[in-house]
Amino acid sequence: MGPAIALVAATTLSSCDRVQSALNPPVVDLGWQADSTLLAANPTLLLRVVRDDKGVRAVPIGTVGARGLRPLGMTPRGWRALDVRLLHSGNSVVPYRGSDPLAPVPIARGMWEGAPLDTLPGCRVPVPAIAIDVPDGVHLLTSGSTPLRSTSRAIARGELQDVLTVVNTLVAPAAGVALSQMARYTRSVSVVATNATARPTIVVTYEDPTELPDSATRIAERPRQLIVVLDKGVYGYKPSLTFTDVSASRVAPRRRFLGALDTDHDGKAELYFGLGERIAQGALVTYGYQYEGDAWLERFSYERTRCQG
Repeated sequence: MGPAIALVAATTLSSCDRVQSALNPPVVDLGWQADSTLLAANPTLLLRVVRDDKGVRAVPIGTVGARGLRPLGMTPRGWRALDVRLLHSGNSVVPYRGSDPLAPVPIARGMWEGAPLDTLPGCRVPVPAIAIDVPDGVHLLTSGSTPLRSTSRAIARGELQDVLTVVNTLVAPAAGVALSQMARYTRSVSVVATNATARPTIVVTYEDPTELPDSATRIAERPRQLIVVLDKGVYGYKPSLTFTDVSASRVAPRRRFLGALDTDHDGKAELYFGLGERIAQGALVTYGYQYEGDAWLERFSYERTRCQG
């Protein structure tokens, strides 16, 4: 074959290759591209603690940064890469009680270090969990060893007692809980640093374990759970967020106050509440609230179960 003929043949083959490439472009995994970009940024993760009879786990629900807390979803390949990169034994996480960071604790093991840590039947894309040992009262963690900023603000015992008296005598009756029924409830109080105002935020939860009878009329029933959030206004503390649940656990899991963290780095913490935390059921519903004006408004929700697909 002469040089001219060889050149024509090579050109023809090259043209055929280009046509073939145009008709059959290489497959690009856009999901993995997004996952790898996220991992390259070395994000700080917010994790939620879940407990069951197998022990304590923590599950990532979002990324923390200047854009705020962003819900986290990945491809199966992405979740496994996250497990290798950030959620494996030897790395540490920071636990929070209320708004107070505790000392970092090591991760015992990741989801896929050996046999899967846990499984969700029929789930193709499980959200990974880590095994962790954290104290009671801890519901939120962040990855890494540097805690989110928190400004400690104290409240005098006498002032706190005055606020709780107002809740008992005015706020609870307005929500359907008569003063004569208050003895039925167990009360828990959290005083957290949010910087929403110049004083701490107070979260008061009333729980009555008595379930609503099947024959009862919901409209006429008193709440089985009442959560009142209070912040300091011009004339003293006043409600800035209220939840009531008539049904108890028969219809839906009760809300739990998880903590207050500044997840968007604006100097003010957000409040986090969650539903249910039994990992075997896969439920992991989490809501975040931001203080605007004189009230807490929902700005984040993670309503998926631990099975992403």
